[in-house]
Amino acid sequence: MMVRFVYATLLGLVGAAVVHVVIILLLPLLANGTAWNTVSSLSADSGGPVALEAKAQPRLASSLDPLFRTFGCTFDLADGAFRVTSDVRVPLWTVGVHDTSATAFFSANDRIAAGRRLDIAVVNEFQLRIIRQNPPAELANTIIAPSLEQQGFVVVRVFAPDDTWEPVVESFARSLACSPLEL
Repeated sequence: MMVRFVYATLLGLVGAAVVHVVIILLLPLLANGTAWNTVSSLSADSGGPVALEAKAQPRLASSLDPLFRTFGCTFDLADGAFRVTSDVRVPLWTVGVHDTSATAFFSANDRIAAGRRLDIAVVNEFQLRIIRQNPPAELANTIIAPSLEQQGFVVVRVFAPDDTWEPVVESFARSLACSPLEL
């Protein structure tokens, strides 16, 4: 009787462990509220950069700093290289380039940009070779972000220290462009 009880208990523990491991491994595939899904669904609606504000996206509220305005746009390098630009200067901008699993593989800020203007191009290996072999003049001040993934998203964060900067941030947002880049 005791052997059956121990056997049943061990079998139950092993079964529970297997179920938990399977659930943990499948969770990323089954999750609907991923960063990629959020940004891609919002970008599909607007066709360009989208605001990822706490008031617009309540489920993102816990991860957003209230002193920063956050924007995102998706890219697909199968359609060609991708460029994010804005001509308006702000106190600070940061940009992160992420794959579809939300892993950041490139980041930069205004301190490394020429004239502190946002101008970044996301390219795959083939597109990077084209740029290196015959650098286009219009990319002279562009930050190049090489990507091993074909799809992903870019998150741009803009520092707004107080309400007096709101018109500048709004101007930055209006000039923010996410577009294909012809090589």
